[in-house]
Amino acid sequence: MSSIKLIAIDLDGTLLVNSVDISEENVAAIRAAVAQGIIVAIATGRPHFGAVQLVEPLGLGDVPIISYNGAVIRKPGETTPMAEWPLAADVAFDIVRWCIERRLHTHYYFDDVMHVTRFSYWARLYKHRTGIVGVPVGDMRQFDGKSPTKILICVEPEKLPAVLEEAQAQFAGRAYVTRSMPEYVEFLNPEASKGNALRWLADHFGIALSETMGIGDMLNDLPLITESGLGVAMVHAQDEVKQAAQYVTTDDYTGVAEAINKFVLGK
Repeated sequence: MSSIKLIAIDLDGTLLVNSVDISEENVAAIRAAVAQGIIVAIATGRPHFGAVQLVEPLGLGDVPIISYNGAVIRKPGETTPMAEWPLAADVAFDIVRWCIERRLHTHYYFDDVMHVTRFSYWARLYKHRTGIVGVPVGDMRQFDGKSPTKILICVEPEKLPAVLEEAQAQFAGRAYVTRSMPEYVEFLNPEASKGNALRWLADHFGIALSETMGIGDMLNDLPLITESGLGVAMVHAQDEVKQAAQYVTTDDYTGVAEAINKFVLGK
């Protein structure tokens, strides 16, 4: 019998193919795990309301959703989070100005609303990927004094590594700065990560971390992979993620099913 009692699954690039499709194999494996009493949680960088739209059709019931890259844990249909870790107002203040100085397109998440600098190419790309429409607000300094759930900036993929390195150095100790997609750099509370959220959920349900599985592909999934008892990386995952994982799938489209069948369902 499998010892896995809690599975946390990333959405984009892991459960979702092209940010839209979920394979029938993945759905069937998840439902089979739930039928055996396994807790399945979604762990995504997307806002909570965006994740709910994808989770509800799976028929998983009252599953916890780790959203905003671990800054919020909340169940579908509930307005009060189980747990949350927003950015400090003073840190958000400095991040906004850092972004303005570099003329970076910015997404500012507050009260489960995605505010964008303007409805530019980057906002349209996000809408295409997720179906979420940002609210153009122009100057993000109007949110001074607020504690946003997270701040995201959009950068051309070839420029992103340098921007990520600069941001991590600039806000070391004040914000958790990570990469979630080829074009996205995200700023969160230092305590907010998919790994920390998994640890919180495991403790909440009385489950040992050794009895958890984390599945992901990008740098923002690295804490999830390293914290879980069994870390699974998708075949296309970034090298750091694959190196940290105990298992790497052989397929993108059905990778989640592959891992669940192998390590949970014993197929």
